[in-house]
Amino acid sequence: MKGKHMKFVNLPPTQGKRFDIETLHYNTISLKKQAEEGPTLLRHVGRVTHVFMTEELFDELWPGPRRAWSIYEMPLRMEQHFFEAVNKSLAESE
Repeated sequence: MKGKHMKFVNLPPTQGKRFDIETLHYNTISLKKQAEEGPTLLRHVGRVTHVFMTEELFDELWPGPRRAWSIYEMPLRMEQHFFEAVNKSLAESE
């Protein structure tokens, strides 16, 4: 993406709480709650190695218009949009 710059409008701060991967199984609920507030950093052996965030924030940061979802794995908000579009299309074709 040379020459293109991302717009950082209304994004949450990137310095969220940090979790150690080694103890993650004890912190899963806290991790989920923290990620809802903004990107959350995961450490491994004391160093940040991963970032955990909501799917909505990921979509804002890295939009993927060509991203495809299986009906069984798509995020709930995408499923709602899908069924609204199907219902609208069916109503228009009647």
